[in-house]
Amino acid sequence: MDDARSANFNIVYFQVRGAADAIYRSSIEPCAVVLCGRLGGTATWDPLEVAVREAHARGLELHAWLNAFTGVGSGAASTCATLVESASGNPRHILKEHPEWAMVDDAGVSMPCPNNEEYVWLSPGNPGVRTQLARVAADVVRRYGVDGIHLDRIRYPGTRWSYDPASLAEFGKSPGSDPGGWAQFRRDLVGRAVREAFDSVVAVRPATVLSVAAWGIYQDKWGWNSSQGYSQYLQDPRAWAKDGYLDVTVPMTYFAINSASCSFADWICLLEDHLRGVQAATGRDMYIAIAANKGSPESLRQVQAGRAYGVKGFAFYSYASASAANLFTALAAGPFNAKASIPRMSWR
Repeated sequence: MDDARSANFNIVYFQVRGAADAIYRSSIEPCAVVLCGRLGGTATWDPLEVAVREAHARGLELHAWLNAFTGVGSGAASTCATLVESASGNPRHILKEHPEWAMVDDAGVSMPCPNNEEYVWLSPGNPGVRTQLARVAADVVRRYGVDGIHLDRIRYPGTRWSYDPASLAEFGKSPGSDPGGWAQFRRDLVGRAVREAFDSVVAVRPATVLSVAAWGIYQDKWGWNSSQGYSQYLQDPRAWAKDGYLDVTVPMTYFAINSASCSFADWICLLEDHLRGVQAATGRDMYIAIAANKGSPESLRQVQAGRAYGVKGFAFYSYASASAANLFTALAAGPFNAKASIPRMSWR
């Protein structure tokens, strides 16, 4: 918080939900291993309480960062083994209560652990998954003085997921008979989860800002043969913004400015595309993301370019990378040498 203040940052995204767990005191989800030493233990302190207090004391907004559809880390058997029953009196993990809510592949096989998708993912086709996310977001807003909710992992891990019974039943026909409709149906399920979270938090506190971490490449319009948020991960933040239940899109553009314009993953090219697709087309805000691990010179170039293009803000990922690159000092001495207000959201 001191580093953020020293460089005139105005918002901190502070992660409090990693994999359907709580990095704070919760009566809804089990305490995270990183806080309690085991899943479902009892917290001896509350990082979110401290973060809100210390951020506000320094004039910073604090937005609680929630991973949306991630059930348990799946990178190794040892991580999978952390999914255990909670200690007595503590909430049970969603995958212990409802293992059938895990995503299912196109062969009808429930997502195993370990796997190569980083997590066992939860399917938004199960209404309970969406409800849980909305309950958690509303509970955080109700009990803490957070200024916003930031949703990450608000997508599918790929198009071969989730052919779970609830999703198939609601779709009502064979996905193979209507591939385009099946893809749009799943995009709409993600959108429903965003809408339910938005409605829940603004019902508690109307001024609460909702933002999402969006895939850096919305659609590959340049023949890059790249990953794409819209078609590959079934994520459409532009529709959410246009329909009025998303305030800020944060595209994860963790790339560099290329010497050849619009060559593979050129940061400027992506900036232009997100400005057109979000700020110009929907009227909602976009904070372009910068990969702090690319070093201070590249970060400063991107800030200069973003300002020239009229972007509403910048989001640096991550704190550890920014600290290692001495980025706070470089920003304070350069483009962030004066305080900046957070853009007013005229629709609020």
